[in-house]
Amino acid sequence: MLTGDLVRATVKDGRARPGFLDPESDRHRERAEEILGCITGGVGRRRADLDEELEGLLGDATDRKLFDGLAKLVFDVCEFETSAPIPPRELRQKVWLESARRGPLSTVELEGAATVASVYAAVAAELGVDPATLPDALYADHPAEQRLLGHRAGDARWLLDRYNLALVQALLFSAERLHVRVPDATPAAARQLLRAVKFNQLCFTGSREGPDLLLQLDGPASLLAQGSRYGLALAKFLPTLVLQPRWSLQAGVKVRHYKPTLVLDQESGLRSEARDVGNYETREAIWFAERFEALESGWVLERDPTPIVQGSEGVVVPDFSFRKGARVAHLEILGFWRKGTIEKRLGLLKKYGPKNLVLAVSKRFCTEKAAELPEQVVPFAEVIPAKQVLERVEAVAARG
Repeated sequence: MLTGDLVRATVKDGRARPGFLDPESDRHRERAEEILGCITGGVGRRRADLDEELEGLLGDATDRKLFDGLAKLVFDVCEFETSAPIPPRELRQKVWLESARRGPLSTVELEGAATVASVYAAVAAELGVDPATLPDALYADHPAEQRLLGHRAGDARWLLDRYNLALVQALLFSAERLHVRVPDATPAAARQLLRAVKFNQLCFTGSREGPDLLLQLDGPASLLAQGSRYGLALAKFLPTLVLQPRWSLQAGVKVRHYKPTLVLDQESGLRSEARDVGNYETREAIWFAERFEALESGWVLERDPTPIVQGSEGVVVPDFSFRKGARVAHLEILGFWRKGTIEKRLGLLKKYGPKNLVLAVSKRFCTEKAAELPEQVVPFAEVIPAKQVLERVEAVAARG
């Protein structure tokens, strides 16, 4: 993912214009192939050697920010290893202690004088390794000294598409609010998008406008804390949105000292490698399911239930449904929660239902005391209390 200093964007007429690359441009494809060839062809080499070769490729070119951005995206899918007979920190300690024990070291071979080579030889004998391997291993844990083990990079088209998507993701790190419209959203498309929203624990409201699905997502700039973590979660949602045949987004972002509006849709040419992996769950959901099923209450726990539309004003996305005979209840887990979010949830529940919905709310984001929370709300710290949820389910379950 791109960092803020690598974002290429301009502002015109109040609109943010990302510096997208044309994947069909020969110039851009050649540049991408050069970078890919340098990095992915360097398996076994040090990170410092790869950086030096990249500097040689850049030469006197003026596209420094673009070049560094492309290189970073390739490095992001590379795996580096620390190659040393023992952890380098322990090796350094042994070398320093042996050096101190032997006294001042001579830079030349003199009879009776200790040298760097003699220190390495003594440490290597203790470890039972070749002394020639120790100089490189001494600082092998430093990023520049780590060696390329492998990568998951694709071809030039893959890199250029990844760059364009990363530009938008980086801009969303400064967004206050993201408005999304998915025209003619099928139930499968709505389920796919809302799963991604829930998995990334995004603050959102959803609604239907005719056949269109509307989502309003809070951005990192609208939160008082955890902006970086939340910004990353919002960025991870974007590839799932781009998978849709038709979509549009609008967000207020920051470009240098300007605050323009970012407006994009399916015509922007963004491409995504994301796949709908089905019913993935947060750790809170996984832990809850394990504890609830251990209660052996007779309620059947269903994962990935269908989203529930609340008139034209909202969409409830339950994490679980509970069934016992003809009775049904639902549970929604709210991770990033704020007072306004829960108030809107409860207002829509009062107006539209469903009355058989239980809300599990993280205490990290509660602003009310537990005693002041409505009965349908179950506050939790790290683990959702399964017994309390069961009590609420028994109380609110309706005939399905």
